[in-house]
Amino acid sequence: MSLYSPADHDAIRRRIRRAAVLLTLTLLTLGALLLLSLHARSLAGVTASASALAVSGVFGVGFYLLPCLRYRGFLRDMETGLSREMTGRVIEISDIPEEHDGARVLPVRLLLEDQNDERLIYLNASKRALFPAPGARVHVTLFGRHIRTVEVKTGIGDS
Repeated sequence: MSLYSPADHDAIRRRIRRAAVLLTLTLLTLGALLLLSLHARSLAGVTASASALAVSGVFGVGFYLLPCLRYRGFLRDMETGLSREMTGRVIEISDIPEEHDGARVLPVRLLLEDQNDERLIYLNASKRALFPAPGARVHVTLFGRHIRTVEVKTGIGDS
C-alpha cells in the first residue's frame, strides 16, 4: 500500500498558498504602517514598524513558508527518485518525531531476517496510522531511508 497519494500534494499546495497569502498580507500591512510612520516623521513609529516588518518577514519565511517548500520538494523527489526494497520484521517505531529531508519522520527499526541485520528507516509522522505495529513482517519500498510503500507479509506463501 502506498503511503503517499495526490491528496498529499494538494494538501501541501494549499498550505504553501495559505502561508504565502498570510505572509504577504502581514508584510503589506506592516509596510503600510512603515510608510505612514515615515510620512508622519515619527522615529518611534518607524523603528517599531520596521522592526515588526523585519521580524515578521524572517519568522514567516523561516518557520512557515520554507518548511512547506522543503516538504513539497521531498514529495516530488519521492515520486521520481530511485527506490529499493527490503523485507523484515518491525522491531520498534519511535514515538518522537524527527526532521529529515524536509519531512517530520518517526524512526523505525527493521530486522532483516535473511541477513540477521537491523536497519533504521523513516516513516512519515503523518502516516503512522497506515503502518503496521511492531512485530509485523513487512515488505517496504524505500526512497533513500524513507518508506514509500508498505505491504504486510502474513503467510508462508509470502516472499
